[in-house]
Amino acid sequence: MYIDLYKKFNKYNFMKDYTVKARQRQGTKSIDLTLPADISKEYSITRGDIFKIDPVFENDTLKLEYTLIYQRNKKED
Repeated sequence: MYIDLYKKFNKYNFMKDYTVKARQRQGTKSIDLTLPADISKEYSITRGDIFKIDPVFENDTLKLEYTLIYQRNKKED
């Protein structure tokens, strides 16, 4: 499995815009979206962390809002 990730510089707020491509896992019906490494590093997100996902549809745009609800203790490795 791989992910296509494109980064571009947003000239309006000096933040990076991230774009990811949804990929289907072999042998399942689930879809993966990979969190960019820059974001996971900046916010100390690691495997095992749990997020609540809220699909929000407004102005003809689907937004997926992720809320961190459990951050794994890094000593659990």
